[in-house]
Amino acid sequence: MIESTSTYHRPVVHALEGAFAPIIVNPALVGQTKKKADKYDAALLAYHGLTGVWEPSFVPCGLQHDLTVVSRRLMKATQQITRSANAIGTRLIDENLLLPREIQMKSASARAIVQAIAEGISSPVEAVNRATYYARHQEIPERRDTYQRLIEALTVLPDVSASTRQVLKALLADIQHWERQCLLYRTWMYELLRPLTLTYPDGRCLTGVELIALLTTIPGVGARYGEVLLAEAGLDVVARFGKARALEAFAGFDPSKTYSADKVLSSSSRKGNKHLHTTTIQIAQGLLQHGKRQNPLATWGRAYKMRMGGTTDAHNQAVAAVGKRIMRISYHILRTGHPYDGSQYNFTARQTNVVKHLRQVSTRVHDLVEDIHHSEVDNTARAIATEVIHAFSSLAGIEGGFTLKATTADVAVSELGFSTRTTRVLQKASITTLSMLWFRLIQGTLLEIKSFGKKSYEEVVEGLVTSGRILKK
Repeated sequence: MIESTSTYHRPVVHALEGAFAPIIVNPALVGQTKKKADKYDAALLAYHGLTGVWEPSFVPCGLQHDLTVVSRRLMKATQQITRSANAIGTRLIDENLLLPREIQMKSASARAIVQAIAEGISSPVEAVNRATYYARHQEIPERRDTYQRLIEALTVLPDVSASTRQVLKALLADIQHWERQCLLYRTWMYELLRPLTLTYPDGRCLTGVELIALLTTIPGVGARYGEVLLAEAGLDVVARFGKARALEAFAGFDPSKTYSADKVLSSSSRKGNKHLHTTTIQIAQGLLQHGKRQNPLATWGRAYKMRMGGTTDAHNQAVAAVGKRIMRISYHILRTGHPYDGSQYNFTARQTNVVKHLRQVSTRVHDLVEDIHHSEVDNTARAIATEVIHAFSSLAGIEGGFTLKATTADVAVSELGFSTRTTRVLQKASITTLSMLWFRLIQGTLLEIKSFGKKSYEEVVEGLVTSGRILKK
């Protein structure tokens, strides 16, 4: 046996004398390689540790990690509630119990009726009376009609089998269980959010709960969005991402386009954080479909949809665009620690840029026309050139220098004060809102509408200028 000497037990001293810190390198930063040996991995980590070519990956603290776990548990519990509610709806359809479509399965009225069915009640009136929202407000015509349709839908209650009632009872128990879990997870989340703080250069120190309150100042955004954002991205988004575009990419709002011969073949977003992406997309969907006219995000999203053609694909593009804008606004709210300020965002920047571009084109055409007039051409060519310059000058009111007022709300065409004939012609051409009318105006296609002549065009421009909706520069 070989005796070991003290030489083999001396501690190993690192070349940097203790300055070396353990690091974690994201394998995605390495890129594709054919080498898969452990030696290559060790050499890569050593090179990174000595040179610092890549910055260390983000490693959340203990509280931040716990917040992420609890937030995702809450999402799972919410999904389980939805699945159980959908299963109840499917089971009712199998038994020919078709509740009115306005009765949502997650609502208290629907739950009360299903509970009555599970308990074995066979009288439709007794089961519907459990839905007190409709049973106690018979003076309202809409609710009285729903009450009668509910009774008609439950006429097959005596034929419901005992096994179906047992299944409904089990599904209701599942919903109650997951609802209790949701309350528990939400309580844990806020217990974790209170100790998490973010300090700003001016000395202010805001907790996670206070940051969520700031994020809810975004029009159409609720507290759940703030919870998911802080749980997935963290509180200090500036230190982690550095710029708003990086946060947008993290949330999956960085569309990449595939070109061939200067043509876009496909456009798709890279994979981002699915939890944050899904939550933001749901908010954007709600804004486009149900957002009020006073909501600038909803108005901007609908105008964007019309600019893209108003199709289903255009709707999906508008949803992604609204989600991306929400993410950018959130970044600046967390960066500054101040609530949403609508005056800092120009939601008509796209229209303004189009008008600016058209004005530049018109100026170029005007110069060409001047060259034609000063050259040796006949009067016919001069007349055509004059018509060209007037056509370009009429685009988007360039001749008068018009622009859309930033605070203008989107309203129906019938509310703009035009004559009955002009309003009818616009509506017949599927121009029903101010945003659609403004788009056709800057596009220069209003005069192409059938039965819409120069007088109607002048009436529209004068009406919009007089009402202050568009401004003359």
